[in-house]
Amino acid sequence: MKELNINKKLTVAIITLSFLLSIICSGSSFAADSIHAKLTDEYKEWLETENKSGIDMPLSFSVDISDSTLTEYMDNKESNDYNNHIDIKDMVSGIDEYDSLNLLDQVSASKYDSYYNMNSALNIRIENQGNTSECWAFSLCKALETNIALTNYTTTLENYSERHMDYATSKTFKDGINPNGFAREVGSGGLPISGLAYLTNGQGAVLESAMPFQNNENKIALSEIDKPVAKVVTDYTIFPNIKKSYEREANGNTRKVIYKNADGQTYTQDQVAAMRLQVKDHLIRYGAITTMTCANRAAFYNGSTPRTSSAYNCNDSTVTRDHAITIIGWDDNYSRDNFKEGAKPSTNGAYICLNSYGESNFDGGYLYVSYEDYLIEDEMYGIEGSSKVDYDKIYQYDYYGGIFQLGTDEQAQGYFAAIFNRDSSKKDILTDVGVQLATDAKVEIYVNPNNGNMNMSSLVKVGSSDGYLSTGYHRIPVNNVELKGSEFAIVVKQISENGTFYFQIETKVDGTAYSVVTSENNSYYSLDGVTFNNLKNTKVSGIDTPNSDVCIKAFTISSSEPTSPDEPTVPDEPTVPDEPTVP
Repeated sequence: MKELNINKKLTVAIITLSFLLSIICSGSSFAADSIHAKLTDEYKEWLETENKSGIDMPLSFSVDISDSTLTEYMDNKESNDYNNHIDIKDMVSGIDEYDSLNLLDQVSASKYDSYYNMNSALNIRIENQGNTSECWAFSLCKALETNIALTNYTTTLENYSERHMDYATSKTFKDGINPNGFAREVGSGGLPISGLAYLTNGQGAVLESAMPFQNNENKIALSEIDKPVAKVVTDYTIFPNIKKSYEREANGNTRKVIYKNADGQTYTQDQVAAMRLQVKDHLIRYGAITTMTCANRAAFYNGSTPRTSSAYNCNDSTVTRDHAITIIGWDDNYSRDNFKEGAKPSTNGAYICLNSYGESNFDGGYLYVSYEDYLIEDEMYGIEGSSKVDYDKIYQYDYYGGIFQLGTDEQAQGYFAAIFNRDSSKKDILTDVGVQLATDAKVEIYVNPNNGNMNMSSLVKVGSSDGYLSTGYHRIPVNNVELKGSEFAIVVKQISENGTFYFQIETKVDGTAYSVVTSENNSYYSLDGVTFNNLKNTKVSGIDTPNSDVCIKAFTISSSEPTSPDEPTVPDEPTVPDEPTVP
């Protein structure tokens, strides 16, 4: 893309205005007073609990169904167009290895089908986490492995190390403290959102052969996690939250389910149906989905013991999540009578879920979980893309990932930005920019390659999204720009689909895995693209803004030739080179 075309009069006006308003503010301003944190009641209640654990921390924000998803569903519903099958033959045009595809199953797959099982297209391994607490890592690795297989048109799954994900994100080792670890210990469980930070910040994924699974979580030396990175996630989506409450019969079976979002607003039946179609579409196109349940309540399994069961449905809204599983398909006609008496759902239908306790447990390693289960649709993540290491350096402040949203309901458009320090004696070519989005949005990427000035006359537009991107993380290729100065600035213009402007931030939260977060004092936001406010100096109720950063990553290469995609390399350092963002 070319540099922005700004006529001379407009340029003069902008420069004049920049002098009058002091573009980059060091303190609060009129804009700072108008933003707030988007915190759910569930998260606020959790903050008040005394005994917090790493696995029960809920999302602090609500992810809602997009207007376009609901419109597509309603249009197809009205036209009875339920035969929009994916034409895999078009997708694989020019690829010779047709024998590695089960084209018959793939071509016929549609999100409108009543049944789909990913095993019809892929050779999925059933694995066993043994006595470890690595369920979250097993689920995320399976989401990555199935995504790589589907998007590369092969039936065989690669194998990535759950053990490395667990250890690399933990704190205490035999010989010291991991400077890049979360405030969590091996054996304490983990959250998918933390694992996704690991998959995007340059720590992983690592091949299983580099750090094989062991049925223990013993302390090891720091040097044992120093492994070559084989894959990084380029895109993931956070699906809309579906919260549930129940009206139950005297025997405990469900009479009626009330569906709500994380803010307590009731969903319509059409909204719920559209959100489930979004999940199904991802399963067909991009692979498995990571989710969580409450696994330690035997009353909700249909067998005499949990591990001899084939079906599960929890209709108790007081339970908390304690186990991650992997959605690999669905069956709309799975009978409600297959579930345990006293915990039967009110309707048919279930997700087909892969567990991580081997083939001898559950239904050959799988479990049917009712659509009505209390937690199954509460917090779902899907990986949409990955690549081999094709960069030499990542500049980032959001090493641990965004877990909060700041913004306003008053406008759809806004800006967030970061200024990065660099060694000006070395060659750096910007190739990609990663952003974590708080809502479905379009983005435009601007860079000042020479210094940290963020006025419009100093910025060059280098890239943009192709339409609206989903809530989650996305790495956007940009026109290659050589960085020249000891500083450079990245500005992201965001236009949200839902008419509100919220941006994602990484934040310190005491008593959680995020208590290690610190700020580099180089994160900014703007409501008008003219006045930029320093996030560190902005006061927002409920947020530790002095220890917060915006979610922007800058990927660079050190020569004009990109790193060979066939030869994974270990990135120099997944932090700002002059001063690491992690303690």
